[in-house]
Amino acid sequence: MEQPASERTAWIQGVRYLLRPSHLVPLLGAHAGKVFAMALLCMTGASVVVNWLYAENPTLREQMRRMAEQRLEDYFARHPEITEQQQAEIRQRLQEGLAFSLPRSLLGGLFTNVITLLSLAGLLWLRQPLVGVQWKSLSFAVLVTALGYCSLVGAAGEVITAVVQTLGGSIQIQPGLALFVPYGADPTLFSVLSRMHVGAIAQFGMLGYLFGRAAAIPLWRGMVWSFAAWGLWLGAIYAMAVVVLRG
Repeated sequence: MEQPASERTAWIQGVRYLLRPSHLVPLLGAHAGKVFAMALLCMTGASVVVNWLYAENPTLREQMRRMAEQRLEDYFARHPEITEQQQAEIRQRLQEGLAFSLPRSLLGGLFTNVITLLSLAGLLWLRQPLVGVQWKSLSFAVLVTALGYCSLVGAAGEVITAVVQTLGGSIQIQPGLALFVPYGADPTLFSVLSRMHVGAIAQFGMLGYLFGRAAAIPLWRGMVWSFAAWGLWLGAIYAMAVVVLRG
């Protein structure tokens, strides 16, 4: 039997409930594929806007270049077998990569955000026993739809962070933990902490609330579930960056 039009489009109405997450609970688990695609497109759109803001602001672009070059110099120092010609070619590609390219931003954003959503969904699924929730008691579709809706808040936070940096004239000025770590002291740590902005904190806070309601567990357990998965994800990003740079 065909669903009424109102039911077929109910999932999109969830966007209106981002400021009232309790209204999102009945929508969890429905149209997981559509919610995932919506989150992916919104996150990719946010990535494009952020890349454009960085590329079009000479100060931010120069600071990003300095951070990237510092990482490169550390890598070159550990790999003396890389010739000067190869180093020059890598620096040239770095310089070209800082210029805004819509196709590159779209493709890079799609690839990165697919990996982000899938890895977070997997970590959230695996973390269920941590808070005493059995895997069979909460469907994977519920996790995906909750993550999808909440990711819209995180995407908005990415854009807000870039706007604050643009207005402040520095990547150091941002509503997140990276504000307290000089970007030149440890570029890798700074990059990871830059992901911990107010939008991301709100995203995983809302996610913890939704998990608590959906799994009928105390709010604090839902928060532990959500933030533990996020912490593992950030830790994995930092560890991989360190391995690549020091390998």
